[in-house]
Amino acid sequence: MNLRCHNCRHLFLILAAVLLTTTISGCGKKGDLTLKAYERPETPSRLTAVHREDALYLKWAYPPAKENLITEFIVMRSSGSDFEKLSSISREMREYIDIDFRPGSTYEYRVLSQNLRGIYSNDSAIASVAPVQAPLPPAKLSYTVSEDTVTIAWKHADTGTLFNVYRSPEKGKYGMSPVNTAPLSEPRFNDALSVNNVNYYTVRSLTGSSIRDEGPASEELKVDPADLVPSMPLHLQAFPAHDKVFLLWKEVDERWVTGFKVYRRTDNNDYVLLGKTQTPTFLDSEAPVTKRDYRVTAAGPAKEGPAAEIKNIIYIPQQ
Repeated sequence: MNLRCHNCRHLFLILAAVLLTTTISGCGKKGDLTLKAYERPETPSRLTAVHREDALYLKWAYPPAKENLITEFIVMRSSGSDFEKLSSISREMREYIDIDFRPGSTYEYRVLSQNLRGIYSNDSAIASVAPVQAPLPPAKLSYTVSEDTVTIAWKHADTGTLFNVYRSPEKGKYGMSPVNTAPLSEPRFNDALSVNNVNYYTVRSLTGSSIRDEGPASEELKVDPADLVPSMPLHLQAFPAHDKVFLLWKEVDERWVTGFKVYRRTDNNDYVLLGKTQTPTFLDSEAPVTKRDYRVTAAGPAKEGPAAEIKNIIYIPQQ
């Protein structure tokens, strides 16, 4: 398809517009036609392509301020011969998905814009792609939490493949941009732990080519902070005085712990919540005239961890 001839006839229209504008202006009237309407529109830029599964995703850039001067974008493709029109795209869009291609073949793409007068822009830079068969998806996703980090791990079938990790706050909804800054060569990824939100993860294998050549998504992995269980506080100690008991223990490793809960039991009754604290210390202001037992747990976003215990605490005056 030759779009150049289409532009040639507009040279005559431009000249006619100049004469018409000059004539009308000479009569003291304001002309409706301007040369700006016949200017060549802005050229789309930064054309890129990503191969994912059975689709090629084309994206480009265009100035939003000049969007109202055009009617559409035109996507062109060549598979070794002349460029042919694939589709007309609305001026609000900046992407096109091509599903009519074969792995192992080479394709070239370019994009043009068309203005209100039907004038085409210059050709965008060409995106040349040679998609290959995408690798198999990773399997058996799992995660572990350490301090403020969540580590995503998986199994993979193909050797020599790379990986992209995708994260989303919504189940099943992922974009085109992975959370890793560069393709991963090892089957694991460390991410910052969010203790306030549920996150979903999926992983794709890729060849690492200039167009990614990504395979299907893995199973989805849900990381819910409500499932996190803190470790047990260690080295719980009690220091009784005649009018109070001071409790002290070692801080837990998890940085996402929201605090500690202290329980007390007297006369072999049930444990009762005595109070909460943000620090690994607690003051029981009731005089320990009879024996009592204490439990201390670390509290996560939703669950408590196992309890540390100390028993038979009582104040014995010095003789």
